Amino acid sequence: MAATPYIKLDQDFPGIVSLFMYDREVASRLTAMGQTIMRRARSLSVGERELIAAFVSKLNECEFCYQSHKACAEGFLNPNLVDEVLGEEYVDNLSMKMRALLVVASHVQALDRAWLPRAVAEAKFYGATDQEIHDTVLVAAFFSMCNRYVDGLGTTFKPGEPEEGGAGLVKYGYTMGIRRFFREVLPKMWSKFWG
Repeated sequence: MAATPYIKLDQDFPGIVSLFMYDREVASRLTAMGQTIMRRARSLSVGERELIAAFVSKLNECEFCYQSHKACAEGFLNPNLVDEVLGEEYVDNLSMKMRALLVVASHVQALDRAWLPRAVAEAKFYGATDQEIHDTVLVAAFFSMCNRYVDGLGTTFKPGEPEEGGAGLVKYGYTMGIRRFFREVLPKMWSKFWG
């Protein structure tokens, strides 16, 4: 993590949130895309998609996104399972299908064109549907982009802020609704201007 962002960002907002405050037009589209990718009804659960997001963010060494989406995954899945998979790299408690989908995600993250077809075939062998493979690739690609956006501009965060953001994602999802604005953004703006 950079000591300070590479461009002038409001450091009262952590990680990608500071970028959203900087470019609200992009923010509205990225959060809408995130909401669609991560929250629509699909055969991969919200927790499984968040686990893939955290896994890819860890591979990309994007600490803010990794911690945020790990905390979010823990809100939808057993926290011990999430910690085993992400922290200890112990996957025995995952289904073979989910293990295979994480392998697909890792090959997408690394853009490993040589091994990706084999990983997809293995995921299909373990019962992954075309939709699940599509969604795994989509989550891996989307979060690789977001990870590079966060780290490419050197965003910063304080201890606990990624986990706080993950809890907000569990409660509100990806879009900035009026309730989330009043509970998360407005208090920070208030304390900044009026102490």
